[in-house]
Amino acid sequence: MTAFDGSSPIPTSIIDSCLGKPLGSGEMGVLLARAGVGKTACLTLIALEGLARNEKVLHVCIDELPDKIKIWYEELYRNFKDAVKDETILKSLKENMASSRFIMSYLHHTFSPGKFEECLQNLREQVRFDPTLIVLDGLDFERVSRKQLEAIQQTVQRHGAAVWFSCRIHRHIDITNVKGVPYPCHQVDDLFHAIVLLEPEAHTISMVVLKHGDAYHPAHAALALNPRTFLVTQPQDQMAAQRSL
Repeated sequence: MTAFDGSSPIPTSIIDSCLGKPLGSGEMGVLLARAGVGKTACLTLIALEGLARNEKVLHVCIDELPDKIKIWYEELYRNFKDAVKDETILKSLKENMASSRFIMSYLHHTFSPGKFEECLQNLREQVRFDPTLIVLDGLDFERVSRKQLEAIQQTVQRHGAAVWFSCRIHRHIDITNVKGVPYPCHQVDDLFHAIVLLEPEAHTISMVVLKHGDAYHPAHAALALNPRTFLVTQPQDQMAAQRSL
């Protein structure tokens, strides 16, 4: 199997392009966006990029069926196929989608940090699956407590994994903290190594880094994503996106 690294010829890595490198072991990141902007697609793309680096990926979805998440993987993989012409890379990525990915689904009222810890322990002991990257989609940040987020943080630190969350923000709620982090993450922003805002523009989706490490609003250029493929746009892609809208 082909090894992937930062120099692999995949044309885009949204997190590498946005932050410079993936999250490290035990670190947490969160994507903020309003409903319908593309949080699930971007989380799935982050997971695919992890698979491209030969990481083991756990995809946890709340109030969503695993079959729908699999459809996202297949759709984004097709987008990769259109952009990547190296069949060896594509074959290896496809194999990793089968052998190095695990999808779990919870109804919202059944998810808890304790069950999350139990899930990771069972995966390790029963199927010898030890993820190094976790994406957790659908957690309601308006209801989750700081204590629960701290428990999740402690769990991923014990298991040596990085985790990306999605968080829904609202147009009609203009609460932000003094560091510019909006509700409902405004009181838990210190728990996250990276906070990234997805903003719909006229013909792209803009990824704006609100926090990276200890720095708020660092001097990272906003990243433009194609709203159809969720890959990093090139000038010709922006023209195509304009024609398709």
